[in-house]
Amino acid sequence: MMKVLAIDTSRFETRVGLQVGSTLIEKVCTEKMRASQELLSLIKGILDEADLLISQVDAIGVVTGPGSFTGVRIGIAVAQGLSAANSTKVVGVSSMALYAKSGCSMLGDGNFLVSLLAKSPDVYLGAYHCESGKPNLVCDEFVLNYIADFQPSRQILDKKWTGLGDGWSERELIEKALGLKLKSVAVKQKPSMKDFLDLCTDNLQAPKRKPSDLVLPNYIKEPHYSVAK
Repeated sequence: MMKVLAIDTSRFETRVGLQVGSTLIEKVCTEKMRASQELLSLIKGILDEADLLISQVDAIGVVTGPGSFTGVRIGIAVAQGLSAANSTKVVGVSSMALYAKSGCSMLGDGNFLVSLLAKSPDVYLGAYHCESGKPNLVCDEFVLNYIADFQPSRQILDKKWTGLGDGWSERELIEKALGLKLKSVAVKQKPSMKDFLDLCTDNLQAPKRKPSDLVLPNYIKEPHYSVAK
């Protein structure tokens, strides 16, 4: 029976989940930017509720961003520390892959273009094709300055997309910058802990999994096909 601990400090809330077989427990601190004060307490509480020791956990999933710069670093540092002390696997999950997983759970398989707010006029973008409930990257995640000239990847232009994420509050500007029109935008506040834990399990079963000590913050850079003039 797989036991997976999940840590999400990428946004304002601090969320911790634990899946033991078919049982899922979640604990949340809704106060903004409290990961450094609350994360270890939440982990202890969730393990106590499940009557488990951290050494009995099979894997730790952590959201690697993009998101809160400090929050992401705290979450990964705690996951890496627990891993080093207990020889536990760590699996990193992109924030945008998590949104794509959420869209797949809500709408079924399809093409999802995730947009998350960065510092205006930038947004983070991730293009995912979901098949059999699993999100797969179409091209590298990237940063878009939606008021600059931009040459998008043909892989993006060739598909019809459903938009996910809070970055689509600037939908008209992003569509103009990318040279496309979304099929629709799906409104959902945030991915569920079940989505997160399911994605952790999928990644753990992947044939090529990144070693635990190489799970690092997801600092997205502008790719070679993004050209601002």
